[in-house]
Amino acid sequence: MVQANDAYRLSRPLRIDLESAAFKRDPFPTFAAMRAAGPVVPIKLPFVGSSWVTTTHAATLSMVKDNELFVQEGRHAGKTGVAGMQWWMPNSFRLFANNMLLKDEPDHRRLRKLVDKAFQRRDVQAMRGRIEQIADRLLDGFAGADEIDLVGAYARRLPLDVICELLGLPHQDRETFAGWTKAMLSIRGPWSIARAYGSLMKMMDYVRGQIDECRADPREGLIGDLVRAETDGDKLDENELLSMVLLLLVAGFETTTHLIEDSVIALEQNPEQKAYLFADPVHRMERAVEELARFASPVESTKPRFVSRDTEFFGQPLRRGDFILAFVAAANADPAQFVCPEQLQLDRFPNPHLVFSSGIHFCLGMQLARVEAQSALARLYARYPEIQIVAPDKLEWIERLGIRGVKSLQVRLNVRRAQLAA
Repeated sequence: MVQANDAYRLSRPLRIDLESAAFKRDPFPTFAAMRAAGPVVPIKLPFVGSSWVTTTHAATLSMVKDNELFVQEGRHAGKTGVAGMQWWMPNSFRLFANNMLLKDEPDHRRLRKLVDKAFQRRDVQAMRGRIEQIADRLLDGFAGADEIDLVGAYARRLPLDVICELLGLPHQDRETFAGWTKAMLSIRGPWSIARAYGSLMKMMDYVRGQIDECRADPREGLIGDLVRAETDGDKLDENELLSMVLLLLVAGFETTTHLIEDSVIALEQNPEQKAYLFADPVHRMERAVEELARFASPVESTKPRFVSRDTEFFGQPLRRGDFILAFVAAANADPAQFVCPEQLQLDRFPNPHLVFSSGIHFCLGMQLARVEAQSALARLYARYPEIQIVAPDKLEWIERLGIRGVKSLQVRLNVRRAQLAA
């Protein structure tokens, strides 16, 4: 059990489990123990090593909004590289550091401005009808099946199809891309990077080819919009384009996948809340998805940052160059901000969760993720109101820092029909 302490040292990190299946299954006791230790505590993280983490809503919000004290680029904190990027990572992986999530001002503002210009052409709310069509097409594929893996057949496929369509990628390439991405998301250390290297190279070559095609023959989609985006004579260079498209591809569907599957798990574990939602889904779905996102927190943390100067932060002395991580899942479970945070309350309002972060690095795709989750749940339960998780006590949680989701989710689609047949 973590013991409270007024001042910790980064060289003596606390033993806190943030990766195991047991933690993912029920993270609330761990969050309570972290808060009991203090609003900012030291732990050891994979890839990063010893790092401070925030444990309360106040500390987490303060950290993500202070982009001068907490920076992405080592050069602003007496270090080299980007926070979280290790020396043993291949140079190709460092291309990801060219995206705006890993840049400080003024570079972040420049990249965000160009990407926002491309996104301005996209009315996410107007996409709802198309997203529902994609959901219905996927659900049509369940015809005749009694059981399916909801992750592979729906929760992953829906956001993948949406982001690929949004980017303007050919439909026939989407399954291939999904395989590359799965390899990329399995990275946990040097050996797994070696295994994923081939997939990364293929994915990068593919994206470069798509960018070249958009230059030679302009077409609809965000890749074409990014190629054409220009503000005051400024355009994205080759590496920035590649990094941005890769970011949109990977981030554009993995987190929404987990939001959808985690929401189904939460609803099935809370039948009274499920009944409340589907008694009036049209008027209750929007607020319900905000609470499902807070409760499940499929994105548990932000990327690590550097402390830019010696300081005291929420009573804890920090040194220039230290790593620090905003643990938004712990913030979303803080009883100082949320009444009974361990309970799913779909009518919770207000709901100032930090699932999509805040400050200059807030999630670019948060509105799209919301509409996708709302549409996915509405269409799924309209078609299969009696859906049931096959083995709710044996869910295989992904044991990876920063993400809360399951590897698969086997469900029965027509429970009453199965009971009659038996």
